Amino acid sequence: ENYLIMFNNTIEFLKKNNLKYEYTKFSSGSIMLDVWNNKKFYVFQFEPDRIGFSEVDENVGFDTIPDKILLNSDMLGGVLASIV
Repeated sequence: ENYLIMFNNTIEFLKKNNLKYEYTKFSSGSIMLDVWNNKKFYVFQFEPDRIGFSEVDENVGFDTIPDKILLNSDMLGGVLASIV
């Protein structure tokens, strides 16, 4: 599945659910998406071959190695549903 389509679908989901987010696009094609909801902070790493997902809190700092690897839109949808 195309990671840019999944990124755009994720942005639409976040807008629909009124979640705060920011993203940065890199020259490599990767996109880092930060999401805040209910005092929690999540990071999505959209890359051509996978999507990384991490929950960051005061006990666990951000790491470039994601907590989970999402390989398709079904996996991504499950994660998005869990953060709202």
